[in-house]
Amino acid sequence: MSRPASPGAPSEAHNVLAITPFRRLWISLSLSSLGDWLSLLALISLAVVFTADGPHLARYLAVAGVVAVRLAPAVLLSPLAGPLADRLDRRWTMVVGDVLRALLYISIPVVGLLAPGSGLVWLFVASFLAEVVALLWTPAKDSAVPSLVPRKLLGQADKLVLFTTYGTAPVAALLFAALASVSNLLGALLPGMAKPEADIALYLNGLTFLVAAAVAAGLPIPSHRPGKDDESPTRDSRILASVWNRPRGAVGGPLLTGLTLGMLATVAAGGAVIGAGRLHAEALGAGNAGFGMLFAAVFGGMALGVVSGPRILKKLSRRRMFGVGAALAAFVLLPAGAVWDMVLTVFLVLALGVCAGVAWAAGLAVVARETEEEDRGAVHAHLNGTARLTLLLSAVLAPVAAGFVGDHALPVGPLTYDLRGTGVVLSVVGLLAAVAALVAHRQVNKGDPEAGPGLIPELFAALRGVAVPVEGTEEEKPTGAFIVLEGGEGAGKSTQVRELTVWLRDQGFEVVSTRQPGATKLGMRLRALLLDRENSHITPRAEALLYAADKADHVQQEILPALRRGAVVISDRYVDSTLAYQGAGRELDPDDIRRISDWATQGLVPDLTVLLDVRPEEGLARLGGAVDRIEAESAEFHNRVRKGFLDLARQDPERYLVLDAREPQEKVTREIRRRVRAFLPDPVPSNAEAVTGMIPVIRNN
Repeated sequence: MSRPASPGAPSEAHNVLAITPFRRLWISLSLSSLGDWLSLLALISLAVVFTADGPHLARYLAVAGVVAVRLAPAVLLSPLAGPLADRLDRRWTMVVGDVLRALLYISIPVVGLLAPGSGLVWLFVASFLAEVVALLWTPAKDSAVPSLVPRKLLGQADKLVLFTTYGTAPVAALLFAALASVSNLLGALLPGMAKPEADIALYLNGLTFLVAAAVAAGLPIPSHRPGKDDESPTRDSRILASVWNRPRGAVGGPLLTGLTLGMLATVAAGGAVIGAGRLHAEALGAGNAGFGMLFAAVFGGMALGVVSGPRILKKLSRRRMFGVGAALAAFVLLPAGAVWDMVLTVFLVLALGVCAGVAWAAGLAVVARETEEEDRGAVHAHLNGTARLTLLLSAVLAPVAAGFVGDHALPVGPLTYDLRGTGVVLSVVGLLAAVAALVAHRQVNKGDPEAGPGLIPELFAALRGVAVPVEGTEEEKPTGAFIVLEGGEGAGKSTQVRELTVWLRDQGFEVVSTRQPGATKLGMRLRALLLDRENSHITPRAEALLYAADKADHVQQEILPALRRGAVVISDRYVDSTLAYQGAGRELDPDDIRRISDWATQGLVPDLTVLLDVRPEEGLARLGGAVDRIEAESAEFHNRVRKGFLDLARQDPERYLVLDAREPQEKVTREIRRRVRAFLPDPVPSNAEAVTGMIPVIRNN
């Protein structure tokens, strides 16, 4: 059985950004997040500069101090700052918070220029104060979102805010690397700066916070009366408590242990790169530019892994995907600490980020699928809190350990090998993380209901885009081909189903042509109920559930039996119609529609989906006669449906064949046949070919 296709990145972001107040809040958040990441890079760089003439260990301790000052307050002081933040006006907390952070970060290079001896001390003080301000700013931002966004779009808004918070990290890193690459020119233009790129980054950082404050000042956030009811629902006020208070019961068994270990392995690997990256890049002769590239590689790779991993490996068990991603992320760090080439190190760190992103995406998918809804919040809190604490410890201890290891020249025959403390630490962290990831893989995959006969066969099958039969199940893996024709009203689907059916039967295939809804006895009753114009009282949610009921009966009664005996199944409409009509057309949450449909269809995904695209007004004009309940919907509804189909095709181009339904019927038929030929099964059993010595040939007509 095919596993469900991975959901793509949210295509509804433009919907929530169409709300002007939220769009302004998002702009303010984007600038603040960019400034936060840029300041972290600049402060680590300045810590190295301010300790350049001091003892060897002082440079490593200074870097560790900067990381600790930036990460520790959120973990240790949130329980104190959260209640205070909930009693302050949200809008002015954001405005004043951004202004204060701007002034604090701008003051760091100014003090370093005017009083070099006090530069490092003020760097720590200003950084700590800025983080304390951020502890008040973050809850105000989080609690402002629900007041600017309708409840039905709140999920989209939260996803966009989370993506923006971490998505600005690689942008800031690339900007810092670009500034560092022209540092000589900046130094000539701006004499007296300790490190031009770091100073300019902090000035830019201050500017972004000031602009963010100006944008936030105009937000129409309603005033509120302080009280317990106003506590922000998403603040990190219980990070340490969530670490120690592990969820109990079924969810707290081997599965959660494995998920926690695997995620900690990836976080520890990434944290070691962040903490030791600046000094390691300097050892490789790349300085700030190299550090910026390493930072961008970690976070850019994670974003790439989160988005692309579930798409590329969509046939792979999510538990195995998690274990493989975590293990590869750890193993990649081993050579990253041993090689002495900056370009190769960046590529290895990029691979680490990608694998870590794949692991996190798969791990969260496992949590969503295999934990009860009432337990899910506690599991997420536990994983998030443990990850935050691990990141803090890893990023702080990595430079400290590197400083104590020191740099050594080891004789290797006639040559010498430069053993750097940062390289040793990266490799050791990679080794420890690999051990943890392997244990996590074993724990997570105990009793995996989706697991195939073995990791390697399933992994290679997933890379080829095919599913591997699951051991220990009574159901057989479908051996036939599943083709679906989709499109709006009047697109010509029924005609093309008929043409394709006749052509394939001429080639010797067993073909089952069907439609949704209405292919079974239950389906016929549901079809009459759904399409009768007298039933205008059916609500969108009820409509979606009725379509899901038809699909569940259709797949179990008709489609799967035909596929298991090797037939070619051609369906007029399938799950994508529900996503387009009820998701886009009725404006229901597409993630909810997808989950319901995946469950109803047992995760069966077509081998090919042919989308016959036609403008609604042209398609409806072809119908003639009386129209049913769906056909009678407004032009706006049908335009949303068409856009929904095209968005689905863009998210999964390998599965889709998009054709212009305005083209002549014969041309459309030829294009469908050309695509179908590529994956058709053999119409004659292999044992029959052994007897006859004949190979079936598909005619090019």
